[in-house]
Amino acid sequence: MRSINLEFKQKQSLNLSLKLWLPLLQLPLQELSTHLETLSYENPFLEVKRPFEQNLASSHGIIEELVLGSESLHEKIIEQISPPLFPTPISQKVAHEILCDINEEGYFDGDIDAIAQMCGVYTEYVERIRLRFSKLEPYGVGARDAHESFVFQLDALSDDMDDELYHLVLNMIEQMARVDKFSRHGRFEEAKAVIKKFSNPPALEYQATPKQIIPDFYVEVDDDIRLRINNDYYPDVLILDPFSSKNESIKEKLKEARDIVNLLELRKTTLYKVVLLVVERQLSFFVGGELRPLNMAHIAEELSFAESTISRAISNKYIESKQGIFPLKSFFTNAVATKELSSSEIKNFINQQIEYEDKSEPLTDDELLERIEKRFNIKMVRRTITKYRKLMNVASSKERKKIYKVQA
Repeated sequence: MRSINLEFKQKQSLNLSLKLWLPLLQLPLQELSTHLETLSYENPFLEVKRPFEQNLASSHGIIEELVLGSESLHEKIIEQISPPLFPTPISQKVAHEILCDINEEGYFDGDIDAIAQMCGVYTEYVERIRLRFSKLEPYGVGARDAHESFVFQLDALSDDMDDELYHLVLNMIEQMARVDKFSRHGRFEEAKAVIKKFSNPPALEYQATPKQIIPDFYVEVDDDIRLRINNDYYPDVLILDPFSSKNESIKEKLKEARDIVNLLELRKTTLYKVVLLVVERQLSFFVGGELRPLNMAHIAEELSFAESTISRAISNKYIESKQGIFPLKSFFTNAVATKELSSSEIKNFINQQIEYEDKSEPLTDDELLERIEKRFNIKMVRRTITKYRKLMNVASSKERKKIYKVQA
């Protein structure tokens, strides 16, 4: 019986450490202080000193919204990933991975198949979990696009409207480009008033103030790689132990406080290892070249981490080099046709071709494909070029021709 109790306590302790560890690893640097302060409210042994209290404001120009520490979109969502909506550990794990791929506007821009593979579940299961985000606030978050976001937001309001109004609004969303065709409906104005309440994008209220991007690491590459962690923005976490007690609940809180300090250091060392390996693998970029193919599985295998750990580690993290400030996620690129050619190189080549194209006869996707196949000696299909062009927000050849005429 004693060994069973000990095993239970060890498992309980491990679960607590994981619960503390995952948010610490995943949170952006500027949100650490707020998160740790929240933990300190429930722990009398934990004291958090914000870096802003260490006379850094004048030397680093910290903006007011960081000092205020208002709740972020990430924090808002993460506190809702719990039962009953996400009742099991695997559903919560998948939900956290989906959260990693929710952008600042609130839209999901990740890869369902990749998350399924990472979590060891079917793609259908990941999609079902993503659809549960329609129940989370801010409503509409986790949708793939504005259309789906409106449907999510409508579903959130469905309890407050009758079936006729619900279906009218749904039909108007489905045919938004021709919404005037519903103008003769007796409840058109009422339905229009519902749609006007929707947020577009869904995370609009969290975009009111542009946020300052804080790099987690500074990278210098010349004869050697110099990697420096941005300690200026890490809060000081102190352990207060004014007395010793045999009370189990008090001892548990003290252990939790010590775990938090250790886990904060573990965050630093984990990120350092990840960033150093990424810089080593993408060295050509830091000396003026192109990004090479790189995926999270390679980094995870090299460092003996789970791929989900790497996914959390790179989420909302930035590095600064002489080339600028970049999200760590942007250094992971897929291989195209060969293991040595990345999609980043293809996109850069497309940009160069369009920049110097004949403005009277812009290059079509077929012509771009022909040039790419000749330049890189590979075989591709036209729809891939079209996909890349759209991802880069580059208009079609016909649209570019109209734009050039207007500019002329």
